[in-house]
Amino acid sequence: MSDAKLITGGGVSLGAAALAPWKALGKRTDETTIPSQDGAAVGVGVIVFLSLVEIVLVDLLLSAPWARLVALVAGLTVGYLMTGFAVALSAYPHRVAGETLTVSYGASFHARVPLSLIRDVAVRRALSDQQRTAVINEGVLSVPVMSTTNLVLKLREPAHVEAGRTVGEVREIRIHATDPNSAVVSVRDALEGRATQEDAVASPAKAPGQAPTWLRRLRWAGLLVLLIEILLVTTGLLDWRIAAGILVVTEGTLSVLGLLFGAAFISQYRRLRRTGRGRRAALSEAFYSLLPPPIAEMVRHEVSVWGIIALVVTFRSQAQPGDKILGRVGVDWQSGVLALLFAAGAVTLPSLAGVSPLTVVGTLVLLYAAAVAAAFATTGRVRPHTLGREDVVLRWGLHHSARIPLTVIDQVHAVGCPDDLSAEDGFRVPGRTSSLLALHLDEPVEVPFRMGVLRQVTTILVPLADAAAARALIKGRHSEKA
Repeated sequence: MSDAKLITGGGVSLGAAALAPWKALGKRTDETTIPSQDGAAVGVGVIVFLSLVEIVLVDLLLSAPWARLVALVAGLTVGYLMTGFAVALSAYPHRVAGETLTVSYGASFHARVPLSLIRDVAVRRALSDQQRTAVINEGVLSVPVMSTTNLVLKLREPAHVEAGRTVGEVREIRIHATDPNSAVVSVRDALEGRATQEDAVASPAKAPGQAPTWLRRLRWAGLLVLLIEILLVTTGLLDWRIAAGILVVTEGTLSVLGLLFGAAFISQYRRLRRTGRGRRAALSEAFYSLLPPPIAEMVRHEVSVWGIIALVVTFRSQAQPGDKILGRVGVDWQSGVLALLFAAGAVTLPSLAGVSPLTVVGTLVLLYAAAVAAAFATTGRVRPHTLGREDVVLRWGLHHSARIPLTVIDQVHAVGCPDDLSAEDGFRVPGRTSSLLALHLDEPVEVPFRMGVLRQVTTILVPLADAAAARALIKGRHSEKA
C-alpha cells in the first residue's frame, strides 16, 4: 500500500508522558494546533495531592531507611508519570504541520493523517460508548473526549491505519475539538494551502457564551479546596481546628475569585446582549457558563422544578404571546401519583412519629420529592411545542429545548414509525403519543443531549397527539413567509 493511503501512529507512550510537562512549557511556532481538551489543571492538582498523601502514608508504614528511599523514588516517579499523562491532554493537541494532520489523545494515542487523504471536514457531534481511547468500527476511526466527537474528517478513499493496537481500514475519522468551528477553518486552510505562521499562533475566536479558558479552569477551585480539606480531616492527617482556620483563609482568598467571577459574569452578559440575546436568555447563559458542567446541570434542574411549579400555580406556560401551540406532552400520571403519595407522607409523618429533628428532616425530604414529582407530571402542560413567526420551539423534560428556524426546515410530514431515523444525524424528542412529526432540515441545528452536551442533527422526530394538524400549521406559516 502506498504511503499516501497509510495512516501511521502509536499507542500509549511513557516517553511522551514524561516529556509532556516540558512540552507544555514550550512554544509552538511551526504548526497549527487544534486543542481537544479544556485543560488539565484540576486533574494535575488532584494527582499531585494524592501522590503526596500516598508517599507520606507509605513512609510512615516503613521502618527500614532503604525501603523508605525506594518507596519515595517509586512514588515520585509514578506521580510524575501520572502528572505527565494528565498534562499530555493539553500538551499534545491535534496539530497541522507540513502535509500532515496529527490526531492525538494526550500520550495515549496519535495518528498521522496525510492531508492529501482528507476530502472534507465538517462539524458534527456524536456520542460514543467505546471503552478504548481510539476504536475503528465499520470503517470509522473514533477518538472521543468524554464520549463525544464533534469533528468529522472525510477521506477521499479508504486508508489503512497502523497506530499501536488500533489497526484497520477507515474512510472517516471522528475527533473532538474544544472549538470545532475554528478547527474546521484551520483544516480547510491547510487543505487549500493557505495556513500561515500567523494562523498557527493565533488564538481561536470564542463563542459568544463561552467563558475564557483561565476562568473555566478556576471555576473548580472552590470545590477542590473544600474536598481536599475534607479528605485531610477524614484521614487524620489534619486536625479539624487547623482545617477550620485554613478554610477561613482560603475562603477569604476565594472571595477575591468571586469578584473575578462577578466581573466575568457582567462581561459575558454584555457580550451576549450584543449578539441579540434577550435579557433573560443572556442572564441564564452568562450564569451557567461560569459553572462546571455537572454543577450547572444540577442548578438548572433545581431552578426548573420550582419554575414549572410557579407556572402551574399562576396558570401560565412558556409559550410566548402570538405563538401557536403545536402540541403538548400528556400528563405523566405515574409522576402525579408519586407526587400525591409523597405529599400525603409529608402531611401524616409528624402526626404519626411526633415532632423531632428527624421527622422534620423527613417531612422536608418528602415535600421536596413531591415537588419534583409534580414538576415532572405537569411539565408537558406548561412547556408545549410552539410555532412562532420565525421558528419552531420544541421543549421536553424540565428545561431542555431546541429552537429551529423556519428557514432551515426543508420538509415536514407525519410518520408512523421512525425506522429511517439515523443514529448520528437524527434526534427523537422524548415523549409518548399516537403520532410523530418529522422535520427534515437543510442545515444542521444543535439539540441538547446530556450533561450540557450538544448534538448537531438534520432530522427531528416530535411525538404529537395530532401530527397532521401541526404539519398544516407549519406549512401555513411557510406559505405566509413565502
